[in-house]
Amino acid sequence: MNINSNYKYGVYNKSSEKFVAGNYEEYKNDIKSSAFQFSLYSVYKPGNYYLGIYFPYRTSFVISKMKSMIAFSAILLIGLITSHIFVIYIILRQKKISEIKNDFLNNLTHEFKTPIATTSLAAEMLVKENINTMPLKVEKYANVILYENNRLQSQVEQILQIASFEKGTFRFKYDKVDLHQLINNVIVSFELIIEKSKAVINTNLDAKECKINTDIGHLTNVIYNLLDNAIKYSPKIPEVLIETKNTKKGIIISVKDKGIGIAKQYHKDVFKNLFRIPMGNIQEVRGFGLGLYYSKYVVESLGGTIGLHSEVGKGTTFEIFLPIKRIKKI
Repeated sequence: MNINSNYKYGVYNKSSEKFVAGNYEEYKNDIKSSAFQFSLYSVYKPGNYYLGIYFPYRTSFVISKMKSMIAFSAILLIGLITSHIFVIYIILRQKKISEIKNDFLNNLTHEFKTPIATTSLAAEMLVKENINTMPLKVEKYANVILYENNRLQSQVEQILQIASFEKGTFRFKYDKVDLHQLINNVIVSFELIIEKSKAVINTNLDAKECKINTDIGHLTNVIYNLLDNAIKYSPKIPEVLIETKNTKKGIIISVKDKGIGIAKQYHKDVFKNLFRIPMGNIQEVRGFGLGLYYSKYVVESLGGTIGLHSEVGKGTTFEIFLPIKRIKKI
């Protein structure tokens, strides 16, 4: 017999169950119950004799013969599962990107439409026949046009700056900057907003060493973004505190409000590009989701760090650290 697998066999009388030949050892019962039974009536001594064959390692033998096939099937299955998971991930990611893009376009439309409509209304008031007899109103409408124009220009510049991040063409211009003066200038630029919202802006500018080498334009935008958010996300009368203090290695600027706060699960996400926190019933607060992304990029590019401490219903504190680069006195 040409059998490559280990096996046991025995010749036995099926009536008396007595074995007369073979290599059966302790496998008698297995041989008698084996599916491989052959009658020896025509070739062996008279009687009810059978040849029984039993394969004790049949399962492992079959598996060993199919090992390569099983391995290939397993690899194929893993590949199919991985591909399926990847396809689902891509679909969900594309869906998320599509939602972000649609939100961005909706917010972009709203943010551009509002100042354009306000400016148009103020301009209409200025061309009325009797407006020249009311100089205070003329000044008021002119300030509205100037403010909305500056806001629109700031929004366009921010979008262009984010685009320059992606292209790698973003450049900084370093100058000697008095940080306290910069902060006060930003607060002055908010005069119309402060008047309209009745916001209270307090400052504790305690840093003894406040002159640093930095990019005045981009750092101004960062402080502006933080103060703008502090006012926008305070549903009641906004109350904001801006503080500075020195450390051994630099200066810390903090912008603290008593607004709606940010849930802990969003603390890392707020610095992502185009990310906006679901605002629930505060639907009038709009934006592009660019401000904090831009601020983080600028601060880190200037060698600093930015972080936040926030609790829902209690307010938010954004904290910026900037290194002080010694400036040689001329």
